[in-house]
Amino acid sequence: MDVYRFTIEVAADHPAFEGHFPGHPVLPGVVLLAEVVAGAERCLGLSMDRIVIKVAKFHAPVAPGSSLAVELVPGSDIAFSISCGATRVASGSLAPAPAALAGHDAASGVAR
Repeated sequence: MDVYRFTIEVAADHPAFEGHFPGHPVLPGVVLLAEVVAGAERCLGLSMDRIVIKVAKFHAPVAPGSSLAVELVPGSDIAFSISCGATRVASGSLAPAPAALAGHDAASGVAR
């Protein structure tokens, strides 16, 4: 089984921390997911323009200045795990959207 690993260095002044949350900054989950998708594109050579996030679980908050270790395990889906030191902060799976949905927004039912 192939496992792809990369690191994300979360800048202490990342703009996503502004207002999220005052006095206790936490990196939004959507930023973590965007990093996973970008990493999958780089590591696996896939175009992830349209993806399906099958599962996304956020286990612990990510603070400014964190160093995150990401693991991708490709298969029928792409499993991911994100850790900060010994703490798992997020996990889940994603996959390229099926070709049948390429011109269709499955969430809203609207064709693009």
